[in-house]
Amino acid sequence: MINKRTYFLLGICFLLSACAGRIVNYSAYVPVNLNSKIAVIPFSNYTETPLAGERAMSITAATLESGGFAHVVIYQQRDNSNTLLPGMSKSVSQKVLLQWASRTGSRYLMTGSVNEWTYKVGLDGEPAVGLSLQLIDLRTKRIVWTAVGSQSGFSRMAVSTVAQELINTMLKRLFKSGGKHAR
Repeated sequence: MINKRTYFLLGICFLLSACAGRIVNYSAYVPVNLNSKIAVIPFSNYTETPLAGERAMSITAATLESGGFAHVVIYQQRDNSNTLLPGMSKSVSQKVLLQWASRTGSRYLMTGSVNEWTYKVGLDGEPAVGLSLQLIDLRTKRIVWTAVGSQSGFSRMAVSTVAQELINTMLKRLFKSGGKHAR
């Protein structure tokens, strides 16, 4: 027999699960060699939050390294002296970034875009993150893997925590496809 307390706890669980959500879509399986060098370049920032692309890139690079990629190189912006406002930087062309990645001897290039990086307006201000990731094989210059996802969290969670959870989820399938014998 179920008592009132059990119904109450089930109701709380239901409400909590309804408040936070995650949606992730992936491209097809692609074998990657985790021993290969991977370059990570700045993500496009399509939000109103300054430096959201750099934040997502930093979390992604750290996740790639902690997830198994042996050699991760990160593009560092060289000249920020021409900025109009703090947090804004001059964008570098995709062609220049691809050339840089090739010069590092990387096999793969990870890039992405940030579509949402904010706290939702409301009483609790839940964090919300939306982004996409693309893995490019520098030998063929083709996108070999992609993922897109969005996630919202509970109030009192940091946006970076939600972003890290989302990026971990998105990259998990890529790590499963990797191995020492993948080409």
